[in-house]
Amino acid sequence: MATFKLNVGHIRGCPPPAEIAAAMEEFGLPESEEFGVLEHSATAETAFATIIRRTDQTVQRLDPETQGVTTVAVEKVTLYPFAVRPAGEVLEVYAGAASSIEQVGEFFSGCLALPIVVDPIELDIASAVDKLAAATQRFQLRSIRISDYAHNSYMSGPYAPKFLDTEHGKDFLGEYADYVLAATVRFQTPGGRANVNLTPKACFSFSCGEEDQTAVLSILRKLI
Repeated sequence: MATFKLNVGHIRGCPPPAEIAAAMEEFGLPESEEFGVLEHSATAETAFATIIRRTDQTVQRLDPETQGVTTVAVEKVTLYPFAVRPAGEVLEVYAGAASSIEQVGEFFSGCLALPIVVDPIELDIASAVDKLAAATQRFQLRSIRISDYAHNSYMSGPYAPKFLDTEHGKDFLGEYADYVLAATVRFQTPGGRANVNLTPKACFSFSCGEEDQTAVLSILRKLI
């Protein structure tokens, strides 16, 4: 099984895909900029691209001759593959955490100087679980992570129970819906099964066979 990401955000004020592609072509991959365009393409409905973001990190190294520790700056490159569908005002980023939506938005407004506004999408976890249960086969709610739970007066804090019974898990989810940080589910796919992690920011990570990636993406998009 392979692991994939799908982070979804709203994008407003976006020009047609051809204009986005032209702006990225002009920006290119400058060495002096934090961001750069590694590759891009466009259809009539969608613009695709992979951009990079350069950041510096300090690494401590031991000099065996002097037995001293030196600090060296190392450049880190992060990839952000994404797709933009202006007609539907949808931005999809296929790597990184929830902040990847903000990073791509910063690239559009700061580097390409496009009048684009990017916002995260709020996802109702309980509703998403119900939709997946109705739309998939052999659905299981495996675990839930909540931010605030008090088992008794002597114990409180984050809690991440696992469930052998989906209905029990849904009951727990309904009781603590306001505190849910993530939920993990499993369902059948054409080639096997998929394990999906849901978060309130419409940022999904999932594992499945590579041949099932397109099918799982289609299922997750319907949750938005």
